Amino acid sequence: MDYQQKEALRQKLTVGGVGFIAGAIAWWIVLASGLGWISPTTASQQTSDAVQAKVDKVLAPFCADRFMANKAALAKFTKASEDYDRNEVVQKTIGKIGSTKVDYQLSESCAQAVEARLKSAARKPAAPSTTKS
Repeated sequence: MDYQQKEALRQKLTVGGVGFIAGAIAWWIVLASGLGWISPTTASQQTSDAVQAKVDKVLAPFCADRFMANKAALAKFTKASEDYDRNEVVQKTIGKIGSTKVDYQLSESCAQAVEARLKSAARKPAAPSTTKS
């Protein structure tokens, strides 16, 4: 094989390699965006996040019940100005619900439930006094 044939072969291989790589990238984009394909790792993470969200939704009322029973923690909660501070108060106060550790996501759900209960209690009219004058 002479020099010109080697150069022609090298150009063909270079063009073919670049075309192969470009085609693979294009196919990956089509799979990911057009057909909805995701990697197994991403699917696993999305499943885990969805399960955790459901668990938090179920445990939040129990967390709020336990939290509302602690008057000192409730006072700290109402004094806390930011959501982060409120979540931290919930995390430190509750710790665990059963075998589930109260993480940031669960404390956020619990804090929202506590806030909703506090707003609901504030809207209810006071019970009429039963003492007679």
